[in-house]
Amino acid sequence: MKIEIGESLVLSWLKHIKGCQMVQTNWKVSSQWTLGHMDELEKLMERSSAFFRDKYGYDLYKGSSGIKQVLTQAEIDLIGVSFETEKLNVYAVEVAFHEGGLNYGKTKEETAARVIKKFIRAAMCLYGCFDIRHGTIIFATPKINPAVMKIGRASCR
Repeated sequence: MKIEIGESLVLSWLKHIKGCQMVQTNWKVSSQWTLGHMDELEKLMERSSAFFRDKYGYDLYKGSSGIKQVLTQAEIDLIGVSFETEKLNVYAVEVAFHEGGLNYGKTKEETAARVIKKFIRAAMCLYGCFDIRHGTIIFATPKINPAVMKIGRASCR
């Protein structure tokens, strides 16, 4: 099993800086799990799809057949859990290292849409799998084209 250098760095950060007692790389939803809040998550998927399509022209869930498919296809690079007194801290981290800068497609808009989808999908996984309404979702990458950053900032407002 290959561990990416970015993932290894974030794994150490989660353990030693954020104090996570449990950290897992390449976390995936099991097809055997009973997922919760499916009606709410389906509505969130529909609303986010409509919002980003209407406002920015992004097709976030290209051809997916629904929320179950979106969740079961999810893979989160790292999930960390810190058990503090009476408080559970959960971190979902996506790490992307592309030598020429962040690039998820032919256009900067496609890259921005993929990053947005990763954020939404991580939130859906935390809520559907763990019944967690509050967590920290991080997208970590060392190099982003300024044009993609501009689009990303505008899309998240």
